[in-house]
Amino acid sequence: MRALRTWLLALASAACAPDESATPSGLGGHDAQVAQRERWNVVVISIDTLRADALGAYGQQRPTSPCFDALAGESILFERALSQAGVTAPSHMSLMTSLYPTVHRVANVEAGAQSAERARRVRLSEHARTLADALGASGRRTAAFVGRGNVIGELGFDRGFELFDEDRGNGMNGNREEPFDSARVERWIGEHAHEPFFLFVHTYIPHGPYLPPPPWDRAFVDPAYHGTIPSDRAAFYAGAGGDYAREWQSYWSHVRRDDASDVEHLRRLYWGETRYADDALARVVAALRASGAYDRTLLVVLSDHGEEFQEHGAFEHDGDLYEEHVRVPLLVRVPGRAARRVATPVGLIDVMPTVCELVGAAGPEEMQGRSLVPLLDGAGEARATFGETVLAWRVDPTSGARSVLESVQSVRSDAWTLITRKRAGSTVEELYDRRADPGEQRDLARTPEGAEALAKLRAALAAHDARCAELARRFEGSEIELSDQASEDLRALGYVK
Repeated sequence: MRALRTWLLALASAACAPDESATPSGLGGHDAQVAQRERWNVVVISIDTLRADALGAYGQQRPTSPCFDALAGESILFERALSQAGVTAPSHMSLMTSLYPTVHRVANVEAGAQSAERARRVRLSEHARTLADALGASGRRTAAFVGRGNVIGELGFDRGFELFDEDRGNGMNGNREEPFDSARVERWIGEHAHEPFFLFVHTYIPHGPYLPPPPWDRAFVDPAYHGTIPSDRAAFYAGAGGDYAREWQSYWSHVRRDDASDVEHLRRLYWGETRYADDALARVVAALRASGAYDRTLLVVLSDHGEEFQEHGAFEHDGDLYEEHVRVPLLVRVPGRAARRVATPVGLIDVMPTVCELVGAAGPEEMQGRSLVPLLDGAGEARATFGETVLAWRVDPTSGARSVLESVQSVRSDAWTLITRKRAGSTVEELYDRRADPGEQRDLARTPEGAEALAKLRAALAAHDARCAELARRFEGSEIELSDQASEDLRALGYVK
């Protein structure tokens, strides 16, 4: 087993290691550089539910991410990248539109949603332009291969893509009994390697339930663990017979939530899933190399949100906005640019304007993110980062206009975090000093020592809300009824019970 593990580790590292024979050379004059950038491919890979601290490049000591770490060695690695939402659909839509969730209004299906307000789903407004729109208009072929769930065409994620492959058999999900299989992605890359393209790849590894395939099911667990949490992937899925909601509930019924050994065991299974996701990343990178497209590819690897292991009394992710939910990996490999680490906080909302500037594509004027290109060269300034998870919308029965009924919001400065919870006209605030309390455990919202920071962050959040409310008037999306297949996919991921 140890020999096999070592061989697989070396294989993944080799697939992602820099090609020394293809070191970027001088690009010549300005016009030549512009022409070259305009023909770069863009590949964005989203590994759902991946905490930054699960990866070696972010300090993880176990060998969970040899491919990601090798890529980080030739990329710009953002040490403090933050998601704009704590759940999948709004976070990904902010990535794809550079609009905040209260502006684009696309939201997750929440677990246990009972009321009409919580169940309402909105498709992205026809007035909103996406990254795929911008890159397609710049002359690139566009394709997406996604793991469904909350990343579906019904919500508008297909906007701008010539090919939007959300077929359940496309191999992208990786979270159910079928293993991850990038054969369709690899084939598409091979067929389009001769022309500029934009490719978006999304997989639900390492989303719960944490059932990594061998050898990663045992790679990081403590052999002395004697609890009942399932770890045999094949046996678990065979036992439930395809009833995905029952599978999810069965998995978590084995977890003793107040037992430290069970919590630690879940973390270690999650690390195995992370290693499994890194294998998936290695396959896509290897396909880019084999096609000859890699050296002219702007590659972005990220996650949409993190995952909780009872840091604040829960598991998984329910839309909350603590550090464990919003701090995500983000690397950008730019052809011809040296690797560096950037400590300045950034948001996923900044990815679209950054990509557009780097490849010379025209993004929409209403983008709320900022280009990170100055940070690639060590310039640029820090600014506050915002997060929003809308849990329920209020819909005016006369006009159909939507306003927030229930939400969690956050604003982070260089040292402080403010989290606000709004429901039915009431607001509850939490304030944390991350310099003394990086895990956000000691609430200072009602203490004298937090008063000055609280006032400043309140004002920043109020200004942010005003900007979003003004912009949101342009993007009133249309309400939709989810298909039976979409609802079943969401049950499989634990969002609908």
